[in-house]
Amino acid sequence: MYDLRLKTSADYHIRHVRKFLYTVSVKNHKQLAASGGKAETHFAYVAKENFLRQKKLEKIATHHLKRIGAYLPSRTKIVNNEQDGGQWKASIVIPVRNRKKMIADALKSALKQKTDFPFNVIVVDNHSTDGTTDILRKFASTYPHIHHLIPSRRDLGIGGCWNGAIYSPYCGRYVVQLDSDDLYSSPHTLQKVVNKLRRGRYAMVVGSYTIVDEHLKKIPPGLIAHKEWTQTNGHNNLLRVNGMGAPRAFDRSVICRTGFPNVSYGEDYAVALRITHEYKIGRIYENLYWCRRWKDNTDAGLDAEKKNRNDFYKDQLRTLEIEARKSANKGDACVNSRRVLAEFSGGKALALPFLCQHLYDAQKKTWPKLAEACRNLASVHKRKLPGAYDVYLQYNPARAISSGASVDAQSIRQRPCFLCQENLPVEQKGILYRSQYLILCNPAPIFEKHFTIVSLQHTLQEITSSINGFLQLSADMSGYAVFYNGPACGASAPDHLHFQAVPKKFLPFLREIKKLPVCDTSSLRYVSGETFDRSVVLLESGDQDALSMQFETLLKALQSIMQTKVEPMVNVVCDHAGHRWRLIVFLRQKHRPDAYFEKGEKRIFISPGAVDMAGVVITPLLDNYNRLDYNAVREIYRDVSLSENTTDAVIRKL
Repeated sequence: MYDLRLKTSADYHIRHVRKFLYTVSVKNHKQLAASGGKAETHFAYVAKENFLRQKKLEKIATHHLKRIGAYLPSRTKIVNNEQDGGQWKASIVIPVRNRKKMIADALKSALKQKTDFPFNVIVVDNHSTDGTTDILRKFASTYPHIHHLIPSRRDLGIGGCWNGAIYSPYCGRYVVQLDSDDLYSSPHTLQKVVNKLRRGRYAMVVGSYTIVDEHLKKIPPGLIAHKEWTQTNGHNNLLRVNGMGAPRAFDRSVICRTGFPNVSYGEDYAVALRITHEYKIGRIYENLYWCRRWKDNTDAGLDAEKKNRNDFYKDQLRTLEIEARKSANKGDACVNSRRVLAEFSGGKALALPFLCQHLYDAQKKTWPKLAEACRNLASVHKRKLPGAYDVYLQYNPARAISSGASVDAQSIRQRPCFLCQENLPVEQKGILYRSQYLILCNPAPIFEKHFTIVSLQHTLQEITSSINGFLQLSADMSGYAVFYNGPACGASAPDHLHFQAVPKKFLPFLREIKKLPVCDTSSLRYVSGETFDRSVVLLESGDQDALSMQFETLLKALQSIMQTKVEPMVNVVCDHAGHRWRLIVFLRQKHRPDAYFEKGEKRIFISPGAVDMAGVVITPLLDNYNRLDYNAVREIYRDVSLSENTTDAVIRKL
């Protein structure tokens, strides 16, 4: 049946109905409990008596992966041998919430470790309310190598707590798991794990554990060694089974690339799938760890509905990984791994703004040009212009290259694309975003944490075919405004698809949105003429597909009115909050105002893009910055914006 179901799924879509439609007898489980026995039945696939059957199932699954193009040969990649110069060689990471009864035992187990290298313990206390915090404070005050971290956020799962540890300044080169209710089986566990990591230059090492009760009495099946794993096919078989084992340990340089999903179940499986996709993994088959079972375990006493949700989440992870493998095998858009500092694959993943902050901090340390540009931001001048709406001038000479960029077809053909990976500065790294884009620090920032999101493929700047990715990016980048400059109105690289993102607090127009009059429906607002001196359409929706359709309808209406087949001139800013998108579309008729082409003192060297249209007008020349006033900016807005009559015609067509 397993083989038949897999073959069927290759040719037909199998729909998952998320309802209770079937009843399974638990008679055998009850009989076991009545006899005084206990067993962890979900580990049946690692039991010795099932070995031959599991090998048969592995063979079927592997054949299926080959059939659908998702099979990967043996992984051979190892970690760069460069060592970090930090204080700590290794860090034991303990995420915890409300484990007053168990946490002291876990800490004592960590403190007993005997090693030939310095290590510390990072405990991420997820706002405990049962007295756990007081216990941790006492330990941290007594032992200087115990770091007690309390996150500022209150929406973190176990994975989110892990992220707080691995991205903290206390984290060592090697990162080793210890759950808050578990114990290392000996004082030598940490040494054995780190030895394996550094001698094999592995990205990840997984040990073996024994299931015990809270008094350390073994519970069948006892030792969980995951001997079904092989170096030749373990990474493929992992898609079939539910886990890899414990304790898990990582090279920090690799785990910081992937991060953990912000969930409290399956976060370990998610990173295992991602790392084994690329790297060779080390295994230790002797017992290193006591996995204690008690009534308050995270996965103890789950009802059927919760178990189904957990299984569904792991199925989603498998689906994502299978699709990633198929894309890689087909040779779809690929990225140079040396360019990737971190990865974001979506789902219930690590918060993207967290990864962006990590990228920003890391790049300032390793990329001198960016560090200098960020320091220069401190001397950038900004002044507010008094008037009916909020607008600012920013004197930023570093933006002169962008403002003066030649974007005609001949100039584009004659220069290498500066957004293609092979032409990026050697020091520049980014976040691989959903296997389609690379998030980069902008080397000529307008604001702090100014990012450019670049397509992995060299494809033209065009919003219609990429609107869903644009909206998804906005949803993922909480706290940021994501924007798009059309190829003829602000994009300095019209030959390469890219977006940009800045913290939304920097864009004054986002605060002006509430002034927009509502049109015929609650999902569409627009304004033109004297209200803001700009022609603006605001589309709002909680449905991504519906919003995409609205936006495409708007562009078609513009094309019809303007009698053109090319992309209409638009700057687009997206703000996502409260499960709703707000898509702000500035309608343009010119790339640059007439004053841009004047000579001498009459010249205004301003080339408006989305940021300028959203209320921060960039002036690379000091003279412009000093003499321009509110009325001058109004004139620029009116000059480059679609006329009021044309905008009204577009709205009527909508």
